[in-house]
Amino acid sequence: MRKSVEEIIETIKTMKGLTKDFEVAESLGVGKGALSNAKKRNSVSFFDELVLFCDRENLSLDFIRQSQLISSRSIRTVVAPTKITPEEEGELVQVGVYSIENVDNDNLSELEPIGTVVIPRDIYKEGSIVIQVAGDSMEKLLMKGSKAVIDTNTKDIVSGSVYAFSIPHEGNIVRECYSEPSGLRLRPYNKNYPTARVEWEEFNPEMIIGKVSCSVINMFR
Repeated sequence: MRKSVEEIIETIKTMKGLTKDFEVAESLGVGKGALSNAKKRNSVSFFDELVLFCDRENLSLDFIRQSQLISSRSIRTVVAPTKITPEEEGELVQVGVYSIENVDNDNLSELEPIGTVVIPRDIYKEGSIVIQVAGDSMEKLLMKGSKAVIDTNTKDIVSGSVYAFSIPHEGNIVRECYSEPSGLRLRPYNKNYPTARVEWEEFNPEMIIGKVSCSVINMFR
């Protein structure tokens, strides 16, 4: 069964990390009024624009019939205070933050932190590591200099989720990942960066550092 126009709009929001209908209209290249009218009539009057959108995003038009894609928007975002008050002692923990450039699956226990951050205890499990994001390739989802919690025990690829990779000759990167018949598609959130692909014959599971489970926002109080 085909999705309603409202469901299609919500799916695009999820895929692109958007929150407003007008942002979807801009992504599709249609007017806000045209999208609003299509939503009210539940009629896909922007089919040509939808085809072009799918072409740019390497998507099949089947997404208008399938259930909503798993998306990087499902990443939990938490606020990090600067200190732990007595009443929060059991809920928060102060942990080290590491530079993503230095993270390696073989040397996690030997890393020197570049700082610390206070985060909820329930998101910092065995195998977790907090990294500082470098560059702006994941801008809007993970800003340059922000912090992300990586679960190094979770390496099974779930399309639409975000992972940290160690790519030969490229270094460590964070990308939205999609499993395809020919290999992995590694998509940056910032469209100024190219999408990369790793063919299955070149893929090594050791390339996966882990799954990004949480982004951290600093708050001063």
